[in-house]
Amino acid sequence: MAPRGGEIVVMPIRRIVLLIIAFGTAARLVLAGITGFGYDESYMVGNARLFSLSYVDHAPLHVWLAGAAEWFFGSEATIFVRMPFVLMFAGSVWLMYRLTARLFGERAGLWATIAFNLAPVFSFSHASWVLPDGPAIFFLLATANVLERILFDERPMRSPLAWWLAAGLLAGLALLSKYNAAFLIAAVFVYLVTVPSARRYLTTPGPWLAAVIAAIVFLPVVVWNLEHTLVGLYFQTRRIGAPGLQLGLFAEDIGGELLYLTPWLGVPFFISLVKALRAGRRDPRGWLLALAAVGPIAVFTFFALWQRGLPHWSMPGWLFAIPLFGRDAAQLAVRRPRFARGYMAATAAVFAVILALFVFQFELGGLIPAPVVARNAALDPTVDLINWTQLRSALEERGLLPPGTVVASPLWMYAGKTSYALGPGVPVVCVCDDFQHFAYRYDQHQWAGRDMIIVVPERDPWLWPVAAKFFDAVEPMPPVAITRNGQTVMTLDLALGKNLHFPPK
Repeated sequence: MAPRGGEIVVMPIRRIVLLIIAFGTAARLVLAGITGFGYDESYMVGNARLFSLSYVDHAPLHVWLAGAAEWFFGSEATIFVRMPFVLMFAGSVWLMYRLTARLFGERAGLWATIAFNLAPVFSFSHASWVLPDGPAIFFLLATANVLERILFDERPMRSPLAWWLAAGLLAGLALLSKYNAAFLIAAVFVYLVTVPSARRYLTTPGPWLAAVIAAIVFLPVVVWNLEHTLVGLYFQTRRIGAPGLQLGLFAEDIGGELLYLTPWLGVPFFISLVKALRAGRRDPRGWLLALAAVGPIAVFTFFALWQRGLPHWSMPGWLFAIPLFGRDAAQLAVRRPRFARGYMAATAAVFAVILALFVFQFELGGLIPAPVVARNAALDPTVDLINWTQLRSALEERGLLPPGTVVASPLWMYAGKTSYALGPGVPVVCVCDDFQHFAYRYDQHQWAGRDMIIVVPERDPWLWPVAAKFFDAVEPMPPVAITRNGQTVMTLDLALGKNLHFPPK
């Protein structure tokens, strides 16, 4: 800012947003390069080596993106495979700003942009990791931006049908990213039914053709499931569980959501959402966002009353609470500017400190002693992001990776880590109770009768009986240490499995 004519001229809000995007993207590219793949990411990268119309446990778009990055760069290095996700989040930040600014004004857009970048679940994991959430966020926000143009723009539309078709295409891509994008489609329908001025759209072909376009885009998932006995649908229904009140799981899920958002953002997001729900149809703009937010939040949070869920399932709902927060924060900043700015500055400072500590622990392991981590890796979340590249080096040094080698692991997460560490030239068999997508990467039965090395982290000895079901005998071998900064953080136990076979289901 600079004085001019006795006034203070502030940098244009749009330029501030662009600076936030530029700085955030640069920082995320650095983090993408220095941190390894988590368990889910390693599994996804392995799946991406072989194209499939869909996958057992997820919609396919994020895997396709990872595969495209692997092909384009000719490398599975973390920075290259994660790059599409980092760039998509840069687009998501812009879309968040534009959506909020068009609905509630430029200042609200800035507040929403800042909050979006300070919520760890969005700014860190969903912004760069090889997961379905990043593409889902991008296409959900893109869909919402098109819907805003259709429903709230006062300028006459030259071709409203084209806008509806664009909304359908983007909604379909959101579904192709993550199944719970269906909540946004449902929210739009409820909005059109409940807001009198919007009901006229139901008498036009636009919304209905948009739904058809979304369904067509989603067809690869349908076709793959029909070809594979609806295994993906069965996988999702297994998560429902049997009814039974579990207040502990309910509290755990709420705590997880607050942890993912941080309490100092999660609570204000909740307050803004409740205000919008109370205003209801009297505030059509807030009502649309509230409907888009409340579906996944309510369903997946209350789902935890009887079955353990995952806190990130409800995050697409909290995504749409952020513009509501942006509106309320902008209004608060007019009434109490020092408090509003101080609160957000403190939030930014805490976020920066947490991120710095995370990077420090990942790189050097100086905060939690290595012996403690080696005994209980759950105490150090950064251990999950350490690639098992030392496994390949150790096997090569021992002469255990000749051409044609096949390796096994009895849990899909560890099979995924092993698969990424050994590279695309070494097939990994999941000798597991739950094969996930390993059963569809290739026909695992082709290696029946083979002897192969089994990899199991030392901390999970309960997995050896699982592996033993698939072999006639299991002979222990010397372990492999996974180190960081010269200190062991994890030990991988190895064994030779004799005569692979697949027990009856």
